Amino acid sequence: MLELLVGVGAGFGIGLSLAAPPGPVNAIIASHAVTRSWRAGFLVGCGAMTADAGFLIVAVLAGSVLLNSRLWFPALALVGAAVLLFFAVGAARALRRGDVVRPEAESQAASYATGLLANLTSPYPLVWWLTAGLILIGQLGPAVLAGFFSGILLWIVGFPWALRAAQRRFTRTYRAVLVFSIGVLAAFAAFLVWTAVDLLV
Repeated sequence: MLELLVGVGAGFGIGLSLAAPPGPVNAIIASHAVTRSWRAGFLVGCGAMTADAGFLIVAVLAGSVLLNSRLWFPALALVGAAVLLFFAVGAARALRRGDVVRPEAESQAASYATGLLANLTSPYPLVWWLTAGLILIGQLGPAVLAGFFSGILLWIVGFPWALRAAQRRFTRTYRAVLVFSIGVLAAFAAFLVWTAVDLLV
């Protein structure tokens, strides 16, 4: 029982620590939360978490075979950079328009697909699952997965909620979050391009 609790607790901490730092997915969650709704931000996070679950399955099934995946990293990195730039442009347009809330009817599936695509086109979640993820599962057992996804779930529920709450109290939150989102997305896109060039050279 103690081992189970340790595994779940460790997984929870790891999931929360991986989900919380600034990154492209959090930038998109923030953008959707302040321009659309809490649900839109949450669904972006759900899409990203689905991609993580897919990477987990691939890592467990393929294991060491996929360690040669660096061969296709440059192409995947460039696709990821293009996707992040597309999201950054969308956020910039929202900032220019100044529309704080869009109709809730505007495709919730699109928010989910955005988070899914953002994570699927980044090589780094796959690398994490093929290295640290597999090691953690081996050391702490499958219980770590329950904690891991619980930690991520807590973040994708709480983060957009906090942004919406702040937006209602501070009128500048909207613009500040969008500016931050654009900067983070552009920076990660540039980093992915640099990674692709470095691997090719």
